[in-house]
Amino acid sequence: MSSFEDFLFIEDIERFIDEAGLKKPTEVQTKVIPEIFKGENVSVLAQTGSGKTLSYALPIFQLLKMNDDDIPMELQVGAPRAIILTPTRELNQQVNKVLKSIAHQAKLRIRTLTGGDKGKISRRIADEAYDILVSSPSRLKSALERGEVKSTLLEIMIFDEADQLLDMGFTKDIVRIHELIKKEYRQMPVQIGHFSATWPAQYKNFLAEVFPEYPFKEIVCQGGVQLKRNIETYNIPMGMRDKPVMLESFLEKEGKGTGVVFLNRKEEAVKVFNVLKQKFPRRKLNILHGALSQKERREAFAQFRTTGGILVATDIAARGLDVKGLSWVLNYDLPFEAVYYVHRCGRTGREGKLGRVFNFVTSADLKLMARINEAILSQSSLSLTTLEPSGMKIPNQNKSGSKKYTKKNTKKSGQSGSQKKAKKVTKKKASAAGKKTPRYKKTKKLRKSNR
Repeated sequence: MSSFEDFLFIEDIERFIDEAGLKKPTEVQTKVIPEIFKGENVSVLAQTGSGKTLSYALPIFQLLKMNDDDIPMELQVGAPRAIILTPTRELNQQVNKVLKSIAHQAKLRIRTLTGGDKGKISRRIADEAYDILVSSPSRLKSALERGEVKSTLLEIMIFDEADQLLDMGFTKDIVRIHELIKKEYRQMPVQIGHFSATWPAQYKNFLAEVFPEYPFKEIVCQGGVQLKRNIETYNIPMGMRDKPVMLESFLEKEGKGTGVVFLNRKEEAVKVFNVLKQKFPRRKLNILHGALSQKERREAFAQFRTTGGILVATDIAARGLDVKGLSWVLNYDLPFEAVYYVHRCGRTGREGKLGRVFNFVTSADLKLMARINEAILSQSSLSLTTLEPSGMKIPNQNKSGSKKYTKKNTKKSGQSGSQKKAKKVTKKKASAAGKKTPRYKKTKKLRKSNR
C-alpha cells in the first residue's frame, strides 16, 4: 500500500486524511490496514510513535461505515460494534481524541469507559446507541457482567499496548471478557487485534492460552522493542545519596526545555516534585502518578502537554503518552522491568528529532541492571542495547571517586563543574556526620545495649 487511497475509499475518511494532512502511510499502517480489511486477526509489533492508533482506527471506521445502515437503531442501544481496550486513563483519552477527530468527518459515535465512571456515564453507556467503545479491561468486564454493555453487535476488538495490559495485572479481566463475548457470538467470532511495542517472553503463550481458537498473523515493524536510532543514551554513575544534588545539577546544566523525570514510587515522586518547586520556581512543573484522581491526572497531563516544562512521573506516564517537543527523559530510578525502560525512553526522539535519555545509576542498581539486560537478551528475535556503557565505573568501585556522564557507544565522557560540586557537598556531609558521634560513644552505647 503506497498511499491511503489504495484501500481507504470511503469519502468521509478521505476527507479526514486530507484535513489531517496525512501524505503517506507509515510502515505499520501499510502492513496492518490491508490485513484488517481481509478479516485477519493480527498481533502487531511496532515501536511507540509509529502510527499504530491510525493503523487500526482507519480500517475500523471504513468497515463500520460500509454496513452502517443495516442495523436497526433499537438493537444498537448499549451494543458497540467495535471495542478498544487500553491499560490507562491517559491512553484511553488519547485514543478517544484520535477517534473523535476521524468521527468529525465519518460521523460515527464514540464513547469511553474507565475505572471510576459512575452515574450518568454508566447510564449513558447502557441506554444510548453508539458505534465504538474505548475502555479499560476492568471496567469493560464489570459493564458486560452488569449488562451495561452488550456484545451482540461486536465485530472487532483491539487490545492497544497489549503487553502493558498483561504487565498491569489485567490478565484475569481479559480472560473473563473473552468468555463473556464468546457467549454472544453471532455467525462468526469477533475479529481481534493486539498492538504492542514489545513482545515479552510470556506474551505468545498468553495469546495461545486465552485465544486458542484464533490464528494470529504476526506483523513485525522496524523498531519494535528497541530504542529508536535518534535517541542518545547517557548513564550517570553516583551514590544513592547524591541523587537529589545531581538532579539539581542536571536540570541546571542538561535538562533544558521539556522533559520527564521518572521515578518508581509515588511517595518519592511527590517528595522530588516539592523540592523542585522550591529550587526552580520559574520552571513549569507538573506531577503524574497513580494516586491522583482521574480529574487531577487529566489536568496535569493536559497542562504539561500544552505548556511543556518538567513532568515528574511514575510509570503511569511511560506508555502511550505523546508530547511533542519532549527533548529528554531522566530515569531518576531505573525501572524494575525492561518493558518500562523501553517505553520511558520512547517518550522522546519522536518525529525524526533527536532525543536524549539520562540514567542515574548507583551500585544498588547492578542486580536490577542485570535483570533488565537478561530480559532484553532473552528475546532472541528482538534487538535492544543493554544498559552497561563501555568504561562505566560504579562509585564504590572507583578509587578516585569521580563521576562521569558516560554516553553509550561513544568515547566522549566528561565531568562538569556542577558534578564536582555535588561530590564535594557529599564529602562534607559525611565528614560532619562523623564528628558528631565519636568512636568511644558508639562503643559505650553498644556495651550498654548488650547488658
